[in-house]
Amino acid sequence: MKSTLRFLMALLLSVLIVQCAQQQMQRQVLESHTVVLDIGHYYAPGRGGQGARTPDATQGGALEECEFWYKYAGEVKDVIEQAGYRCVVINRGDTPTDPVLAAAAKRTGVIQVKTPQPTAVYLSRHHPKRMAVGILSADYALDWKPAAVIFLHLNSDSDTWRLSNKGAFYCNKVGVPMATAMAEHMNRTIFNRSMPNGGFPCGVVIRTDGHKGGGDWLNTCNDSWVPAIITEIAFVSNPEHARFLNVPTNARRFARAIGEGVVRYLSNR
Repeated sequence: MKSTLRFLMALLLSVLIVQCAQQQMQRQVLESHTVVLDIGHYYAPGRGGQGARTPDATQGGALEECEFWYKYAGEVKDVIEQAGYRCVVINRGDTPTDPVLAAAAKRTGVIQVKTPQPTAVYLSRHHPKRMAVGILSADYALDWKPAAVIFLHLNSDSDTWRLSNKGAFYCNKVGVPMATAMAEHMNRTIFNRSMPNGGFPCGVVIRTDGHKGGGDWLNTCNDSWVPAIITEIAFVSNPEHARFLNVPTNARRFARAIGEGVVRYLSNR
């Protein structure tokens, strides 16, 4: 009887410790005023950005998602910082050798995490059951004890031009309110307003399926109760999206709409 009682007391104590740790993490997130932006994929010297790209340059010019966000992550950061929050911008590769992108990285203050092998799969040091290519960026983001993490990406579903319109903010479970706020703002200000999208609204998709498509980036953040989003909302394989984003004033509006959605969520937490 005594051994059973000791076992039950030890079990109860372990449950209370876990609950206390979870409550502490949740409180830390709610009290945080730091947002981390991760520029998707990485830049390879001599090869350029290593992300989704346009099939060709016929729709106003060539677009590649990593290079796009080196140019425009600063717009997202400005919106967030103007609202009174701290914003940190990171990327898992080296500083671009392209002078325009290098200047943009310097202006934005991009921190190069420099993953030893950008295409290799790593275990998260925050939550070792999580593993993925690029997960070191999620780990570094969590080091900042953030209120939110945004993985800045552009989508693509084809090597040829096609009208793909079903983009979404992919989020972790605790990120649904933030993704919803961001999608509502994007729909109100960009989608089917200035950027053609075939009448489709921007979606919200919970992603928990391991390291597929960045799932464990989101899971790692979720394990720390940090809302996290991957911005897979515009398709560089869609000629209408490409033409829109190839106009600098449009690209800035698009980037700032992402920042405005983040601020909308944070100000209503």
